Amino acid sequence: MTKIFRWLPVPFWCYFLPMIASSLGWLPRESGFYTFVSRQILPVCLVLLLIGTDLKTLSRIGGKAAALMLAGAVGTILGAFASFFLYKPFLPAGSWGAVGALTGSWIGGSANMLAVKEALEVPDALIGPVIILDAVVAYSWMGLLIAAAAWQEKWDRRVTRPESVPAQATSRVPVLPGLFEKGEERGASAGALYGLRSLIFAILLSWIAQRTAGRLPIFPGFTASTWTVVLVTTAALALAATPLRRLGESGASRIGTWALYLLLVTIGARADLRAVLTAPVFLLLGLTWIAVHGLVLLAAGYFCRAPLGLIATASQANIGGVVSAPMVGASYSKELAGLGLLMAVLGNILGTYLGLMTGWALR
Repeated sequence: MTKIFRWLPVPFWCYFLPMIASSLGWLPRESGFYTFVSRQILPVCLVLLLIGTDLKTLSRIGGKAAALMLAGAVGTILGAFASFFLYKPFLPAGSWGAVGALTGSWIGGSANMLAVKEALEVPDALIGPVIILDAVVAYSWMGLLIAAAAWQEKWDRRVTRPESVPAQATSRVPVLPGLFEKGEERGASAGALYGLRSLIFAILLSWIAQRTAGRLPIFPGFTASTWTVVLVTTAALALAATPLRRLGESGASRIGTWALYLLLVTIGARADLRAVLTAPVFLLLGLTWIAVHGLVLLAAGYFCRAPLGLIATASQANIGGVVSAPMVGASYSKELAGLGLLMAVLGNILGTYLGLMTGWALR
């Protein structure tokens, strides 16, 4: 079971199993509860996941690592454009939004994908192929990156001088959603109290963002839902620079992770299994997309004279996330595990914004 969840993680099953259940008639395809979760739980989820971001530690990532992470994001966006226009005649209508959502996921993570999906009002039928594409291509790419460690010595000898990862970039690991939380050391009752406080704060901030979004101007491609996502994301990151960041250490990120799983369940229940038939087209799109990302990042790494391990870690921090990036980094050097974690956090911060920008441009 461990191997299964390593290659097909929990978010995939949270979506896939409800999709099967609704296709068999075990779950309703339409429900007011699904709409409530998408509109009301998503903003709360974003606050809970982002408010604990350790921006101070993130600033220690190092110039070369940050440059490669950004090069990976640029490669992801260029890949989105190249593959979308190449396969556009064969894609369903409105696929520009699905590509924007996957861009958010491949730069950030599942939460970014759902945020962009809701902000761009992407139809549920288009999310099914995207999630399957995400699982198949992203984890195949992870296997390729790990296998490439066999060429590490040859690359480093020809391209760069022997160098170590900057110590300041790996000296400390930030608190991350559902991973390392100081709140685990507290008693159960105290932990529940802190978690409740975090949840109430997130609900309040979400309510303020929704009320504000309703008063802001609406124009094509930028609806009230878009404003809500942008406002809660920006506010949560701004508050992460204040003492309120401690909310992330008191159970906020764990509650946010469970909220994320609930969101995936409701989206999966609304999906049509027949939409998966379009997956072959999306698979070709994904393979082209990931190839462009890899070529851009490899060129940037060659230009920067970066070691292969750092390039691979930056790539997985984009396409993967906070769990898989340290795994890929550690397969090259144990010092890269912590750095991969920091790079993936940077991707979580940028994912929603860059996914929205890509979707708007493709539209």
